[in-house]
Amino acid sequence: MNDEWKRKNMSIRYQVRDEIEEIIKEKNIDRKRFYEFSKSRYSEIIDKFYYSFFEYKDRRKPASDELSYLWLRFQKQLNHSKSVYLDWSYEDFIDSINQVMPDFDESKMYYLILCHGWVYEGYISEIISILVETDRWIDDFYIVSKKFDWLICYCEDGDCLFSVSK
Repeated sequence: MNDEWKRKNMSIRYQVRDEIEEIIKEKNIDRKRFYEFSKSRYSEIIDKFYYSFFEYKDRRKPASDELSYLWLRFQKQLNHSKSVYLDWSYEDFIDSINQVMPDFDESKMYYLILCHGWVYEGYISEIISILVETDRWIDDFYIVSKKFDWLICYCEDGDCLFSVSK
């Protein structure tokens, strides 16, 4: 990779984080209901996420800021839902999540892992509020159960959402 490409990606990475911080402030989102996960524990969460869902034999684990296109490497034995097209309104987002994960519990907290390597923790209503307000710099994201037994994946290339479970 050339240095110019790396600088551009790092710039976008931090713009995403800054944009999310601005949305939190503008929408007065309660920081007890949605927040950036502890940076000192990022690698713990990303490692558990990676080793729970993705093929890793004979491959190096990606750096924490290189999580794009992981959806191409899901473990083969995992169960996949059908993909649904994602419309970026709040109501349609909830409907899409319910289609791919019918027993989804809106009263629990989840991890939001962005392709840029940022890890957040929050309730689904706040996660969706943040995501529908972004300028879509986010190519891929994952909403992950805290037990790491399922996740919901958004793939920008297909503009679709699907779930994967053990």
